[in-house]
Amino acid sequence: MTSPTFPIISKWIIAATLVLMTVSGCVTRRDVTTIDSRLSEMELRDAEERRRREDFARNREATEQALRQQSATIRAQTDEVREEMRVLNGRIEELEHSLRQQRPGGETGDKPRDDKLTRMEEANSQMAQRLARIEQHLKLEPMATGSKPESRIKPEGPAAKTPTEEDLYNKAKQAFDQGNMAAARKGFEEMIQYYPNSQNADNAQFWIGETFFREKLYEKSILEYQKVIEKYPKGNKVPAALLKQGYAFQSLGDKVNSRLIFEELVRKHPGTGEAKAASDKLKELR
Repeated sequence: MTSPTFPIISKWIIAATLVLMTVSGCVTRRDVTTIDSRLSEMELRDAEERRRREDFARNREATEQALRQQSATIRAQTDEVREEMRVLNGRIEELEHSLRQQRPGGETGDKPRDDKLTRMEEANSQMAQRLARIEQHLKLEPMATGSKPESRIKPEGPAAKTPTEEDLYNKAKQAFDQGNMAAARKGFEEMIQYYPNSQNADNAQFWIGETFFREKLYEKSILEYQKVIEKYPKGNKVPAALLKQGYAFQSLGDKVNSRLIFEELVRKHPGTGEAKAASDKLKELR
């Protein structure tokens, strides 16, 4: 790639040459026209090179952001498949237990129930194969059972008196501080639904991401932090959302995306405490 200082140095060399030629009396109008044309051509090349570099930087940033979001989405979908398998396995165990209760001594059971059990086992096998393919693609470790992903609960219809923005926010934050992530998440979602244009909407969205982060559901937290960045780009929570996205990817063992996000944070929000923390993390990742 051509150094941006090269055209400037060349201009000075040509200008100096022109002065020397003028002083010595050997320059002609044709020489001046030729040199001027070369200078104009070099300026055009320099401007075109700058445009290419700027376009490349913009396209790279957009591509990296899309890939990060796609990765987090796929991981979140993987969690949902795992949960569906857990529920299906539970139903199979219940059905098997019911069949054993109804068939003492090895008696022949009810054929429709046997068929249902067979279908459920086949569905479970298909889901296991689907999950294995996703995990192979993402190179994920199998998730420990027992942690159920939270469903996004929409608030009920407004009562006779709609709660105030302050009440909703404070109640949700209190639940968060007490470690009740499900209640906190529901409260912050209600506040955003009732008051989408609130000055605290970006804070509420950030805390939704934090609830998933606290539960170590890092893929979902990444998606929620991304909403802070996209919906509230001028809010004061954007640096914090980027920093926590970097931490989440790092917790998932994805050093590439983690490094890219920390670099973006340092580049776009210099001088912030989050940028300082990101710089420290970049030193660790080297």
